[in-house]
Amino acid sequence: PAGFIILDQDPRLNVDVILDTKSYAVFAMSKGEVVLNNLVRIDEDMQGQLSGWQSYAPPAIALPLSYQNNRKWNVFRTKPVTAVLGGAILMENTRWFSDDPVNEQQVGDLSEFKGGSVRGFRAGLGGSFNFKKPWTYLFTFGTRAYERGFKEDDLNEFVLYDYRVDIPLGSATLSVGKTKETISISRLSGMIYLPSQQERASVADGLLPARNIGITINNTFAKQRMTWAAGVFNNWFETNRSISDNPTVYTGRITAMPFVSGDESNLIHLGIAGRYSNAAGGIRYQTKTEIFSGPVSVDTDLIYDAESTFHYGLEMAWRKGPFILVGEYIQANVRSTTFNDPVFNGYYVVASYSLTREMRPYNKRSGVFKRVNVANGINTGGWGALEVYSRWSSIDLTDQSIDGGEMNTFSIGINWYPVSAIQANINYRYSTLNRFGEVGFNHGMVGRLVFILE
Repeated sequence: PAGFIILDQDPRLNVDVILDTKSYAVFAMSKGEVVLNNLVRIDEDMQGQLSGWQSYAPPAIALPLSYQNNRKWNVFRTKPVTAVLGGAILMENTRWFSDDPVNEQQVGDLSEFKGGSVRGFRAGLGGSFNFKKPWTYLFTFGTRAYERGFKEDDLNEFVLYDYRVDIPLGSATLSVGKTKETISISRLSGMIYLPSQQERASVADGLLPARNIGITINNTFAKQRMTWAAGVFNNWFETNRSISDNPTVYTGRITAMPFVSGDESNLIHLGIAGRYSNAAGGIRYQTKTEIFSGPVSVDTDLIYDAESTFHYGLEMAWRKGPFILVGEYIQANVRSTTFNDPVFNGYYVVASYSLTREMRPYNKRSGVFKRVNVANGINTGGWGALEVYSRWSSIDLTDQSIDGGEMNTFSIGINWYPVSAIQANINYRYSTLNRFGEVGFNHGMVGRLVFILE
């Protein structure tokens, strides 16, 4: 537990500061509890200096912690521009324990997906254009060659994940470029920083896209206890199709903290979001078994005559110190004459607890939870942070004449953060699949090691 004191003068210049700390102290903690706080909160404009990452979707890699520190080797700072290099590499080992004969008929033989692999590699450059009110920018890329075993024709298959600029408009922020849509607490959270899990819940992966090209705007209100965000998207640029032949998407999300304790260690988060698409070119929903190295398990196939889709999402979260409980429901309503307007939906509930008592910070700008900040890492003589978690998730892609399948997944695991830039975790999952008139099951375990450059 922390214990320290902040003085209002330098004791090296005035010895009375040490002799009479009661008069000169402005903040003190003892055994992790605040016993004195005379610090003045400053909410005013800091004369053009950045006070935090202002975009609605924070960078997926650990740029927010380092882009203001010009003493680090990966930070480049000039008067007009600031830049920081970041990155992450994820390595996994997948072990499928078994699946029954029914599941093998539904998804195929799982044994071919066993073994170690590089789950992903990403690198990025982010920072600020230092105008009077600075703009921030982000550019991240990776490769999918790992997923395909480095076949000769895939060696050069690099993917641009993010390329965007965030522009302050008063207290609001306008983001332009490729970014995450303004919907779903799961989708807006960086995957490796999600509360607990290695992968997103099947409903978030199956019904919502990862990123899109467009424009978003966001802001906070009610003294930062509420947020709003809206966006319009069309990724014609990457599909080499015209705007009219590509789906145009409109999204919106509102979050609120109806309850927060005085020290903000105990809070409740609520959110509601909507997403409309004109479904140009048809629509298809599909996802895996929540284990990345595995087959697609639920799949609607192409709904070719879809006229439009409307998604809505409901979010709830409760964080009390090291404990966090998050739940989300997502539903997709599809307008299709041929398939009789099917409705697909799903939900998840995840509970997480930090055995070493770290508390995940809450991003008041985006209405999402941040990563665990290690209080006592192995580099300072500690054991790092240890977190246990469990999740139940469900997705139903069967309705009307479409038999996409219904999948339920239970998972449990443990995360270890020896330092903030390293993660090691193990995640066990058990899934049941109801498809083609039969119910099958499978279960497996994934070990993951993550290294982050920050």
